[in-house]
Amino acid sequence: MLQLSGVTKTFAGEPLFENIALQVRPDSRLGLVGRNGCGKSTLLKLMMGIYQPDGGNVSHGYGCHVNYLSQEPQLTPGLTLYEEMKQVYAVVDTLRAEETRILESLEHLSGDEQTEAITRLCDVQEQVNRYDLDTLDSRISRLLQDLGFSQTDYDRKTDDFSGGWRMRINLAKVLLEGADILLLDEPTNHLDLESCEWLEQFLKGYPGGIVLVSHDRRFLNEVCTEIAEVELGGVTVWTGNYSDFQRQKADLIERTQSAYDRQQKEIAKQTAFVERFKASANRSTQAKSRERQLAKLERVETIQTDQSRMSVKFPPPQPSGREVISLRDLKKSFGDKHLFKGLEGDIERNQRIFLLGENGCGKTTLFRLLLGLEEPTTGTIEKGYNVKLGYFSQNQLETLDAKKSPFDTLHETAPLMTHTEVRSLLARFLFSGDEVFKPVEVLSGGEKSKLAIAKLMLTGPNTLLLDEPTNHMDIPAKEVLAEAFKEFEGTILCISHDRFFIQELATHIWEIYEGHLIQYAGDYDYYLFKRDELRAKTLEAAASKAARDSRKITSVAVGPSPASKGSQPSPLQARKEIEKKLTRQEKEILRLEAAIAELGPQLSDPAIQQDFQKLQALSESLESQKTLLESANAEWETLTAALLAHPSP
Repeated sequence: MLQLSGVTKTFAGEPLFENIALQVRPDSRLGLVGRNGCGKSTLLKLMMGIYQPDGGNVSHGYGCHVNYLSQEPQLTPGLTLYEEMKQVYAVVDTLRAEETRILESLEHLSGDEQTEAITRLCDVQEQVNRYDLDTLDSRISRLLQDLGFSQTDYDRKTDDFSGGWRMRINLAKVLLEGADILLLDEPTNHLDLESCEWLEQFLKGYPGGIVLVSHDRRFLNEVCTEIAEVELGGVTVWTGNYSDFQRQKADLIERTQSAYDRQQKEIAKQTAFVERFKASANRSTQAKSRERQLAKLERVETIQTDQSRMSVKFPPPQPSGREVISLRDLKKSFGDKHLFKGLEGDIERNQRIFLLGENGCGKTTLFRLLLGLEEPTTGTIEKGYNVKLGYFSQNQLETLDAKKSPFDTLHETAPLMTHTEVRSLLARFLFSGDEVFKPVEVLSGGEKSKLAIAKLMLTGPNTLLLDEPTNHMDIPAKEVLAEAFKEFEGTILCISHDRFFIQELATHIWEIYEGHLIQYAGDYDYYLFKRDELRAKTLEAAASKAARDSRKITSVAVGPSPASKGSQPSPLQARKEIEKKLTRQEKEILRLEAAIAELGPQLSDPAIQQDFQKLQALSESLESQKTLLESANAEWETLTAALLAHPSP
């Protein structure tokens, strides 16, 4: 049990929390929600003991182990990924040393001291057993795989990973170590959609208590059974998930307001009676009686809430042509890494397309290609008539000057606006007072995102490229933004892992999967329904095309060479070319066989057999790999036949 009693906390002389009480049970699934800056992360740090309260008490039950995921990665420089994961168990050495000391001291103890030592020994041994060292390697591998790491990542230094992947390592360490109570601060940040779905299932089945801060509404709905709202210095706990909390709060506000209005009406009526008759000879006694009743009346208080709310509305842009952007056989490579294998797609006016795919698949790279910041390896990007792009970068410092203030940022973007108009626009994004003159570099992540949206509005685009526009924004701000994009009279291509945001806005979904572009004409639920089917079809079609293309290449290799204007390559040259292709094909066959061999045992895992969705996904993946292997073997046979037709000279 973790308990907060009468906790008060101030920052810079201003109260953040006043006299709050909260309990976290071993089976809690508690979501902390509230606006940016209300103190959610501070509350987690108070629970963990990183911060101390100015008043009140934070207590952990006896033997209660609490673990904390912060928004800042806690990694050891110079270690590889696998070494970093094994660092989780460095504490076992300390526990075993303590176990040895207690065992050696027992023969010299008696009475209460001996009882106390035995109790501590049992606690230490229980903690050691909880780490389950016999299954450590398999659990590390499974966890890293579920969070999107590949086998080749294990020997990479953690320093070499990007910030987002370092956050994933941090999450993996916390989940591997576990605890009686997990405190998770924005655990879905930097996760792709499939990792978010996996984390949901993991937390739903977690055997301990959970307290999490998240602005992902769908995640809160799936995981949480209680919501603690942090607002105006207090904490209120509601039963149910986030949607239940919203309904209950709205209903309570409505009922309380109705009761308040009725009471005020009655107070006004009785006050009028008292004023009219308190000096009356005949009715003064009655008036005084009613006056005493009014004085004793328990007044209904309205519920105080934070009413601040963003106001976002994009001005109508000049319309583009019906065809906005066309991709034709688009390929992009970085050295030996091939991100895209010939993307084909058309974006039409007024579509809202969400671009999905695992981290590293090339979503942001595709945006950079569309913006002309990079050139494709091959293929073309064609923009339609009067297309004006507007770009929201996931890294706001790419589009914002860190040294300038919000006021200067907007005034330089739209120099014809008056100072009053700039201040008014900033106020719509909840920048007020001296905040408008702070340098951008000191703003929070949510504030930077709001400023970038305001700047984007002023540029008048008719086609928006949005890279994680809701990162760091609280749920009310996301809801306002979703409505603004719904009303936007233009075209949107958006990268996001916020499933509520996707479901609210998407008219189409594009997924980059193993270098291919898969298109879904529907929302997020439709994508989930069709995902496995269309992925399998895409890979099957790609394998068939690769086999056909390879046969054509082989045919060209053994026939006349156009480059030589009718002359044929020498028998030795033809044979060497076929041998190269055969070597590559044999490597591909070995890779596919290894993948199939790895997937097979997983299907027999009892834990996976109890998870229908995971079992189905593994089965489909296995069938897909077998299809690819069949095509690869057929191509190997074709090449072998060609090689036999070209004996050594």
